[in-house]
Amino acid sequence: MAKPPRIAFWGNFGTGNWGNECTLQAIVHNAREWMPDAELLCVCSEPTDTEKRHGLRSFPISYVRRQVGGLGGAKRLPLPARLLRRVWNETIEWAKTVQITRGLDAVVMTGTGMLTDDSEGAFGLPYDLFKWALAAKASGTRVLFASVGVEPIDSSIARFFIVNALRLADYRSYRDGQSRDRLAKAGFTSEDDHVYPDLAFSLPRARGGDGPAAGAAPKIAVGVYNYVGRGQHDAAGATRYRDYLEKLASFVMWLLERDYGVRVIIGDLTYDEAVVFDLREVLRAKGVSRYGDRFVDQPAASVDEVMRQIGEVEVVVASRFHNVLLALLLGKPVVSIAYNEKNDALMGQMGLAAYCQSIDALDLDRLIEQFSDIRANAETLRAAISRKAAAYRGELDEQYRAVFAREPRAKHSDGERLDGTPAA
Repeated sequence: MAKPPRIAFWGNFGTGNWGNECTLQAIVHNAREWMPDAELLCVCSEPTDTEKRHGLRSFPISYVRRQVGGLGGAKRLPLPARLLRRVWNETIEWAKTVQITRGLDAVVMTGTGMLTDDSEGAFGLPYDLFKWALAAKASGTRVLFASVGVEPIDSSIARFFIVNALRLADYRSYRDGQSRDRLAKAGFTSEDDHVYPDLAFSLPRARGGDGPAAGAAPKIAVGVYNYVGRGQHDAAGATRYRDYLEKLASFVMWLLERDYGVRVIIGDLTYDEAVVFDLREVLRAKGVSRYGDRFVDQPAASVDEVMRQIGEVEVVVASRFHNVLLALLLGKPVVSIAYNEKNDALMGQMGLAAYCQSIDALDLDRLIEQFSDIRANAETLRAAISRKAAAYRGELDEQYRAVFAREPRAKHSDGERLDGTPAA
């Protein structure tokens, strides 16, 4: 009797980024539908959170960096001693990595914008990605990149790690054409590669909310973003951050003054929760308390909670990529205040290019115009968005068929499809 396959999903999971978490949630849900006999594991940043949240046996991407001090914990040592410590630590890392990959059938590099050196540097995720891909291939384990995103890659060392990790892969797909184009500029192209939608488009439909309550005031979701690191790095950044908060708060007050309800949403618990507190202080000074419970800003503590919050509103105005995506998944019209070109690419694919602007040049008057226009056309837009999202789900089914190489047990058995029809 053949052994059940063992599949490990790899990525920056467990850190409270709801975009990353919904990506993992989506592929785990579908893997259990397509491969009910498989043993599913995870290699991630915070295994304890991932095991609790997703029920997966999990391993750290890097054992050493999870320890106190990590690889740089002995900076006061002489250089030769630091180098020896680094070599010793890396030897341990590689041995553990090979030990884990040797028992797997596949390592799936799971969505997210993982192909970048932004904030991590070359020896963060780019190096780890290469390490795990090489260890997997040395162990005879397949390496699959599924709907990954490519964001800025500034370092030549990071490009080396990322490009060579991709070259080791048995399968590669990207979540948009922009990602594939960025890789071409970084020096990697392949005619065998694919473009498939972000994995979050394959989340089960039942995870959404019930929609606005009958007779209630129309409710709008307004997403916050950890813009310029909350302005904590320099005076110029502090000024830009205050300006961002002032414009966002003015928009919230404009909505409340016109009898809308407002729900503040986040996309990253680690970084965005503090922005909610900062926005609350600006709004308090503007007299938000007089609107009572029409204003709600309790941060979500899970993907399901984010989706429930979005499900209760009519229109979403957001910056975080997966706040925008989850709104589209649920058929909600969206205005995107983008911090990255990936938002513009997604909005363009959904026919919503007219409802985008950059967070760096946020124009309050234009935002009000965009919101007013999108709400006036909401019924038509909702139908078009839902059709497109349903098509994306179908494309991802095609990818799952290729990645898992089998037919599903019973697709979408836990809710309705995005087009509103009952699941089989």
